[in-house]
Amino acid sequence: MMTYKFEKDKTLKKNITSVATEEVDACITSLATLTIHEAVHDIRKRLKKLRALARLVRDEMGEDNYKSVNIYYRDLGRELADFRDLTAHIETMEILRERYGDHLYVNFFNSVIKNIEKERDVMEKELREKSFFSEHLVNKLNYAQKELVKWPVNNNEISIILPSIQRVYKRGKKALQEAYENPGKEIFHEWRKRVKYLWYQVLLLQETWPELFSTYEAEIHELADYLGNDHDLMVLNDKLNKDGFGLKDPQQVELIHAVVMEYSTHLRSNAKVKGELIYAEEPEDFSKRIDSYTKVNWN
Repeated sequence: MMTYKFEKDKTLKKNITSVATEEVDACITSLATLTIHEAVHDIRKRLKKLRALARLVRDEMGEDNYKSVNIYYRDLGRELADFRDLTAHIETMEILRERYGDHLYVNFFNSVIKNIEKERDVMEKELREKSFFSEHLVNKLNYAQKELVKWPVNNNEISIILPSIQRVYKRGKKALQEAYENPGKEIFHEWRKRVKYLWYQVLLLQETWPELFSTYEAEIHELADYLGNDHDLMVLNDKLNKDGFGLKDPQQVELIHAVVMEYSTHLRSNAKVKGELIYAEEPEDFSKRIDSYTKVNWN
């Protein structure tokens, strides 16, 4: 089982290279061994982890180097986004069925799920005909494996990551405030991205103080899940507004809208409490605290 974390007995440079290599290798393995839907989901997550890793040493890498790495992995993730969204729609519908199914007629969600599955099958067929998975994606990942895992990080002081940690925490705290002042889909999505970066950074540093960091990581992970599920609901809602998933019954569409908004309200209210606890500190104090822990327990 690969773990996304730095090891205290390795230099920072070695840690960066080995974590980056591990993530790219795991993408290639997923593509070879999982179903295509599982593989795409797994690869998208790992590309985000690679971007979070680069963000952590952004100041040390220099802006041009950081941007070239970040853009490569970002664009590759985007190529998978539409296909992944259809699977996410199915998963979201399953969650809604579990949560609200007892209050609606028996097959309420079945027709929607069937329609999405049909659409996903068509897209998968088109992508396979273009050799997207078997050649294009494989080539992109092979290139990353050869060229994009050794980054120009030469300073081995763990403290060089502190500016990034402070920046990520500060942006997350600001995005939390903005999300509830002006609760649009894009603003919540922006906050979700900031929360994920913080979560990945805490994961990387878990050996600093495993007992404390594992609890902290679990809390941030839960917040990221609330926001991730909410984002999936909003993307589903957009799709519903656009083509109604080919449903013929306007009342069914209206009811789906209603349960989507009800569940979103529930998730956002949980996220607010959890978010205010996680972002209770001033960014400078937060990064000082991380600095103190790493000074005590790092090479």
